[in-house]
Amino acid sequence: MINGSALTLANVTWLVAAMGFVIAPHVQRLPWWASAVCLAAGAWRWWIARNGLRTPGWLIMGGIAFAITAGAFVEYRKLFGREVGVMLLIVMLCLKLLEMRMKRDAMVVIFLGFFLALTNFLYSQTILMGVYMLVCVWLFIATLIGFNRINSEPTIRDRLAPAGWLLLQSIPMMIVFFFLFPRISGPLWSIPQDGQARTGLSDSMSPGDISKLSQSDAVAFRVEFEGAVPNTTDLYWRGPVLGMQSGRGWRMYDSPAVAQFEYTALSPEVKYRVTMQPHNKTWLFALDIPSAVPADAMLLADYQMRAKQPVNALKAYSIGSHLNYRIEADSSPVELQKYLNFNRRSNPRTIAFGQEMREKYPDPKALIEELMKKYNREFTYTLEPPLLGDNPMDEFLFGTKLGFCEHYAGSFALIMRAAGVPARVVTGYQGGEVNPVSRMLVVKQSEAHAWTEVWLPDLGWLRVDPTFAVSPLRINRGMSAALGPVGVFDNMVEADKLGILRSLAYTWDAVNSEWNRWVVGFNQDRQRGMFEGFGIPDVDWRTMAMWLIGGVFVAGGGMGLVLLALAYRNRKSPVDEAFERFCAQIGRRGLIRAKSEGPIDFLKRIERQRPQDHEQAKNVIDAYIAARYAPSASDVSSRRRFIQLARRFRSA
Repeated sequence: MINGSALTLANVTWLVAAMGFVIAPHVQRLPWWASAVCLAAGAWRWWIARNGLRTPGWLIMGGIAFAITAGAFVEYRKLFGREVGVMLLIVMLCLKLLEMRMKRDAMVVIFLGFFLALTNFLYSQTILMGVYMLVCVWLFIATLIGFNRINSEPTIRDRLAPAGWLLLQSIPMMIVFFFLFPRISGPLWSIPQDGQARTGLSDSMSPGDISKLSQSDAVAFRVEFEGAVPNTTDLYWRGPVLGMQSGRGWRMYDSPAVAQFEYTALSPEVKYRVTMQPHNKTWLFALDIPSAVPADAMLLADYQMRAKQPVNALKAYSIGSHLNYRIEADSSPVELQKYLNFNRRSNPRTIAFGQEMREKYPDPKALIEELMKKYNREFTYTLEPPLLGDNPMDEFLFGTKLGFCEHYAGSFALIMRAAGVPARVVTGYQGGEVNPVSRMLVVKQSEAHAWTEVWLPDLGWLRVDPTFAVSPLRINRGMSAALGPVGVFDNMVEADKLGILRSLAYTWDAVNSEWNRWVVGFNQDRQRGMFEGFGIPDVDWRTMAMWLIGGVFVAGGGMGLVLLALAYRNRKSPVDEAFERFCAQIGRRGLIRAKSEGPIDFLKRIERQRPQDHEQAKNVIDAYIAARYAPSASDVSSRRRFIQLARRFRSA
């Protein structure tokens, strides 16, 4: 049948390859059996095309589809949601690839392939992913061109060149839709997200948690200050506050939201803008102590800042902080009591030590000073502390004495509680590195940190960082200064004596920052700001729709005029030009071809009026018809053969 003739081995190979390219980024997230099904379906369909076999019947396909659906339910315990939805789309599309019988089926697979390319942006919206998806779209367009070249086999160039040209033609329309399509608040894809954080801090902490996180060089967030970047010792980015002490670690209390809290600013306000990577949790990061919160955020009683919705996409917010402050000391006894509770069945030596220290140093300030001296004298800061048992603080304080920030913050807070001083653990990030290219502060996961806060009657909540007593370099100059390069890339940069890798890293980070700001971060607020810049305040969706329609007409009309101009400029192909030169040679002998005269009629007239040229002219005109009108007209060799014959023609 005519439709079936499009399912050649070459076309099927291109389609299978295009599907493989678009599925490849998903492999790391798919169950192994789903990847195996996709691979088997693609190989099976290629084998069918190669050997002219029959496609599997509906009974086999139905059984495979049922097994996949059952497997998805067993794997994810649900059939709705982002992860299971994308997985089912991928595998079922591969099954559709397997059952293709007609050209129409191939068109459905190709168009669904375009949609499948979009699903990769549900997980990553980086520059590299954007470029990769453009390549995937280019391959699908090239595949589509091949399926529409019936009775001919286009070369790789015949597929890719027009596909690339079509892709370039779409750029003006793409720009119009990017800037003028109405943005909505919240994620575009309202699909349930997974509940686990992709990377970052947690709502609990036990020895070893943050040290594992600190071995990652992934970016947590970027900060753009309005003025000078503060000193590193002031860069405490407050995150989850852990007030509940358990046997091995610490957890968060359910702290209520507050409209504001009382504090006295002792330094001018520092203003800055934070651009956070998604982490699927609600906490936001700000320097202690924030002077206000964004409109879509709230402040809790323990001074941590929370978003009203989980941060499932890149999030930017502007905020101000006072780095030197004093929090008012009037906390209620009930509120303070929860920061005195601890598990008395675990870490008995630590509890006894805290009670003993309180007897020696009844003044909390003196007690804190003495503990800082002890940490400085006896303990060592390390990224790889030994594993601890059921009484981790006892083993750490009186045994290993090797620890990371969570060891020092957790043990110090427990000692203070045992001594009758309210204390809690604060987690977040400390420090950051200024990118000299973008002038932005880049805070990585390796800057994850934990410190403590203690409540003193005359001062209120006071930050105390025992890690500073053990390793001042960590607070003053960062993780790399204290422990050396962190992560594979930092080690490569350290080995690069010429600084080429570091310069490239700074440049790439600056490019990523601009991409996040102007592309990924082009949200509803930025779109409204763009219209306000054009003097159109309070723009609504109707106004945006009118601008979008106008933009489509302008972009489409402009591209149409460009294409018409190019067509007029290149209205004659090399084949037509060679044929005109051939006609001109015969015309010099008195046989002029009329403009309305076709090549076959012209050949008949040559036979009648110039029989001496007929045989040679017939070879030329037959080659011209094959190169210009035959189904193989797209064949480069046909065009080349005609041009060579036309050049060799000499009228007698």
